[in-house]
Parts: sequence; C-alpha cells; structure tokens
Amino acid sequence: MVRNMARWIKPILITWLACGLRAQTYHADSLIISFYSDAPLEKITAENRTGCLSWIDFKTDSVYVRVRIRDFSFPNKLMQEHFNEDYLESDKYPYAHFWGKLVAPFPYTRPGTYAVSARGVLEIHGVRREEIISGVYEVLPDSKLKLTGRFFIRPADHKIKVPRLLWEKIAEQVEVTFRATYQRR
Repeated sequence: MVRNMARWIKPILITWLACGLRAQTYHADSLIISFYSDAPLEKITAENRTGCLSWIDFKTDSVYVRVRIRDFSFPNKLMQEHFNEDYLESDKYPYAHFWGKLVAPFPYTRPGTYAVSARGVLEIHGVRREEIISGVYEVLPDSKLKLTGRFFIRPADHKIKVPRLLWEKIAEQVEVTFRATYQRR
C-alpha cells in the first residue's frame, strides 16, 4: 500500500513543485533584436524577429537570451550573405547567447516602469565576454512585461574580422537594440 501511494504522490509532488518554481518564470512572447552600424561609407541595419528566445526567472533573478544568427534580415541580400558567411560565420557559430543575473530585483508584479540591468556573459562568434546590459521594463496591468534597451558591441572584441579594405563600411562599434514582451508561464 505504501509503495502504491509513493507511486502516486511522487508525480503529484514533482508537478506541484515544478508549477511553483515556474510561477515566477516569464518567457518572451515576442523579441526583436536589431543592430545598426554607422560607418563613414555605409550604414548597415538588420533585424531579427523570428530567431530569438528569452526567459527570466525572478525566483533566481536569472536571464537567458538566444539569438539565431541566420535569422537577421538585411535590406540587401548580398550584405546578409557576407554577414553570415564572412563575418559571423553562422554555420560554425549559429547562435549568440546571453545568460546572467539581474543586478537588482524589481517589483515585476506591480504595474509601473523600472530601470533594470543584467550582468552576465555575452557570447557572439564563439567568444564570451562579461557584460552588463541595461534596459527599461514596463509592468503592464495584465501582468505582461515589456522590455526595451540598447547596448554597444565592438566586432573586434568577438574576433569578427573586418578586411582592411572594408574598414570604412563597418563601424568599430555596433548599436544593438531590443524590444520584448514577456508573459508568465
């Protein structure tokens, strides 16, 4: 009889614990990441609307973002081809990642607007660097969270090689912006 009860209780406990732990986990319903390179001879923009995923666990203050490199779209297909094959080598390094922790918790259940930062590791082109990424959260009355922000990266810091002939077409520092909507899962 005790064994039979254990068989029933164990799955119920695991489910109950998992639901309790997930109650403070939010997943991005939408996440758009774009970048802008403003060089002397060329301005380059690209946007990724489909290859991004992210979650935030407020119980541990953990943040995770994954971006599929091939899903960046450019106004010019030749630029997109060079970006994937020559610079980011997306066959070899298909994803960029950020994982870290919120620097300070914020009241994610109370509607309002809050500045937020996360300290963690940004991996692009196989190179990991410690970064602090900041943004602004808006907690909506329906418990959804909107996040916007921007940060800058230097391609050289991630061993992305720019041929000497093209140095005037690609900026030394690239602006990355993000917009996301998170929902409790």
